[in-house]
Order: sequence, then structure tokens, then C-alpha cells
Amino acid sequence: MVERSIHIADVIGSNPIGSTMVIKTTEDIRNSLTELNLDGDTVLVKPNWVAGMPGGFTDAKIIDWVLTALEGKKVIFIESYAFWRTDKKVHGGADYFSSREATLKTGKQHWDHFQKMDRWFLDFSGIKRVLAKHGAEYLNVTNEVWAERTADPNLIRLATEGKFGRIKHEELYGYVPERLWQLRGAPLLSLAKAKYDLSYGASLSIKNMFGLIPDPSRYVKYHGKDETGLVQSIIDINRVYQAVFECKYIAESVFETCVMDWDSETSERKPGSGMWIAGNDGAEVDMEALEVMGAKFEGTMAGLLNAM
Repeated sequence: MVERSIHIADVIGSNPIGSTMVIKTTEDIRNSLTELNLDGDTVLVKPNWVAGMPGGFTDAKIIDWVLTALEGKKVIFIESYAFWRTDKKVHGGADYFSSREATLKTGKQHWDHFQKMDRWFLDFSGIKRVLAKHGAEYLNVTNEVWAERTADPNLIRLATEGKFGRIKHEELYGYVPERLWQLRGAPLLSLAKAKYDLSYGASLSIKNMFGLIPDPSRYVKYHGKDETGLVQSIIDINRVYQAVFECKYIAESVFETCVMDWDSETSERKPGSGMWIAGNDGAEVDMEALEVMGAKFEGTMAGLLNAM
């Protein structure tokens, strides 16, 4: 896997993707988001908070810049709990309990633990302070599902199947929070940390949406045997949210990135390159990001773009 510096111009310019830029100021981000035509008063943002490992999550500084660029709009960050987003992973400790106790069904018994770890992560990362500074909201999808505050699954089914046909994991129709359904049609940004992954080659904007599946241990059910079901699960959750919202896709490594090793559950932080790629089509955004990074999707992820 080869890391490559970005030697593109400050702004390559408008293209079918949207914008491919080296970000230097918040105004650069504002200009890029303007090209995405974020209509309405509210913008949803799906960050990349799968874990607290160094360089692997959407960091406080880029969130600060994005919120500055979105000044004047109501911004709601949406994410689910993750079994790996804990203080033990950062400090080298063991898991609190088995991942099999952290599925959507079994994890509810540890609801207090997930809430505690979420508070820790937001404090540890500095993200809590940034959200408060800008008056942004954070809605946790798993909380909403466990509290049974979800939209009518038949309405989600009609929207999804009317646009894309049936998906494999039809239970996902029942996992869209009612609060989000009330905002249907709003723009939703997949704000993905572009990073290298020893298992998957790269992790980018389409895969980022996988985190909206509210199961804290998505690996158990949604990766499938030998991970053969991962791509289908990623496509399914993208389809559900694409049917309800105006999805936009961003792959960024503005301030930092990492090389992630899920086998050892560690990551090596790398300096960011300023890369920001944004557009309306996740496949186009990710293809451009792979080209700029000098990377590719590998293993079970190799067929993702063709499947989209």
C-alpha cells in the first residue's frame, strides 16, 4: 500500500464529482459545500466515529471547520454506538465484554455502558466542545432504536423499494429514527475520514454510511461469514438513507489520516494531506479518492464500486 502526497492544485475545479481540493481555509470548505446545493435549513452529517483509535475518526478540528462553513444552518450529527469506540481501545486495555454481548439485541443490557463510552469519546476527542460551540446537535441512532422512537418501517420500505427495489436486510426499514423521518428530504453529508486499512485497502465515503446500522457490533451480523456479506450490508444502508434524504459524499484527510489494522485493533496516525473530495455520487467520490491516495479497495471490499 503506497502513500502518496497530493500534488494537485489548490482547487482542481468543478467537475461531475463536485470538488477535489486541498483545503487550506474554512472558506475552501464553504465553497465546496456550496457546489453541493445544500437546500433547506437543516443539514445532517454522518461522521466517521467507528472507534477512538489515533487518526481513524472524524476529528474535532475538521468538524469545527465544517460547522463554520455551515453557519446559519441547523446541523445534526448522526451516528450509532460502536463496540470499539471505548477508552480501553485507546489505552490498550481489554474489551469490557464480548462482541456477542454487543449486538442490537444483546447490547441493550449494556446501554449505560455505551452511553458512558460515548460521553468519554466526545470529551476525549474534543468534539463535545466543538458541537457546543456551534450549537450543533448529536442524535445517536442506536439510542433511538432502543427507545423505540423509530419511523413506520412500511413508509421506509415504500420509499426504498420505490427507488431501488428490495434490499437484503429488510429489518433496516425499521431502524430509521422518527426524528430523522420528520426531516426527510434534507441533505445528508457522509463526512468520511479517508484512511488506509490493512483489511480493506481503503475506507471512504460509501462505507462510512455502514455506521448508521444501529447494531453496536455490526461485525457479528452484517459482515457475514468470511466477510462475504459486508458489501451487501453497506449497499443496503446506503439505499435506505438515499431513499429518504439527499445524500452527499465526502472523503477527507485534511488534518490527519491513519493506517488501520483491525486484526490488532490498532492504528498508526499519519499527517493529513489537505485532501477533500465532495460530490453527489458516492462511487465517483470514492473512485477519485482512491486515485488521489494511490490506493484501492481490497479483499471483500474489492467489488463495492461495481455493486453500487
